[in-house]
Amino acid sequence: MTSTIIFNRNNIVSNGLNNTFRFNFTGSSVNFKNQEFALSSLQIYNSQFNINGSLYSNNTFSVLVPTAATYQTVSITLPNGYYSYADISNYIQSQLVSIGAYLIDSQGNNVVYIAMRENATYYSCEITCLATPTSVPSGYSRPSTGLYSLTGTGLPTATNTPRITVSNNGFSNVIGFSPATYPSSIQTTNQVFLSNISPQINPVSSYLIRSNLINNRVSTPPDILTSFSPQGTSIGQLISIQPPEYQWLSINDGAYSNITLSIVDQDFNNVKFEDPNSLIMLLIRDRKAP
Repeated sequence: MTSTIIFNRNNIVSNGLNNTFRFNFTGSSVNFKNQEFALSSLQIYNSQFNINGSLYSNNTFSVLVPTAATYQTVSITLPNGYYSYADISNYIQSQLVSIGAYLIDSQGNNVVYIAMRENATYYSCEITCLATPTSVPSGYSRPSTGLYSLTGTGLPTATNTPRITVSNNGFSNVIGFSPATYPSSIQTTNQVFLSNISPQINPVSSYLIRSNLINNRVSTPPDILTSFSPQGTSIGQLISIQPPEYQWLSINDGAYSNITLSIVDQDFNNVKFEDPNSLIMLLIRDRKAP
C-alpha cells in the first residue's frame, strides 16, 4: 500500500524563509520499518530574490560622481529584490537623479553618465562610464536642485568619468568584478568594462530538498531527497516538478514525530522564498525487495 503525505503553506516552519516544511503525525510518533519514500510532485513559486542583503551581503556598492574639482561618493544600497543588470542600472540612475547628478536632454530625458547592462556575447556584465561634460551641452539643461544645478557644486571643472567602487562583498560576484574601483584612476574619455570574473547574477542555480527521514551513508550531506531547478521559469512563475520516474529512498527504521523537508541551494545554504504558496507531495510504501 502507498500512502500520500501533503505539505502546503500550513506546514511551513516559521523561520522567516518559507523554505522548511513540517508534517506532524497525530499522536506522539509513527514507527517506520522497512519502508521507503519518494517525491511525487512539487509546486512552488519562483520567488527567490537574487539580491538580499541579509542572506547574501550583495546589495551595496558606491559610485563616484565627478563634480567641481573633485568626486562625490554616492553609497548605494539595493533594496532586496530580483534584479537584472538593467534593473541595477535603473536604480543607479534613480539615485543619481535624486541628488541632482544628471542633465536633461532636449527631449526631457534624464541623462546620467554611468550605465550597466548584460553582455551575453562575453558572458559578462558591462559597465559604461561616460565622460561628464564641464558645461551644459547645447539643447541640454540642468536639474533644478542638486549637484549639477546652478546652486549645487556644479559640473566637473575637467572632463572625467564617473567611477564605481566594488567592495569585497557578494555584489562583486553578482556583476563579476573583483573588488576595486573602475576605472582605477581619473579618465577623461568614455570607458567600458567587462566582468573579469564569471558573474553570478543569482547566487542560486538549483535547489536541494533535505529530509529527516534519510541517512544515506554514502552521500554528503546524508539527508538529500532530490534536487530541482527553476529552469524554464522567471520570477513570479510557478515551478512545477513531476518526476517521470519515482526515485525511492529507504527510510531509516525508527519512530518519528514528524517529517521535515528543507529546501536549500546547490551549496547547502538556506534560501528564502518570498511567496509561501506551495504544494509538495510525498509517497510512502513498504520497501520492495532488491
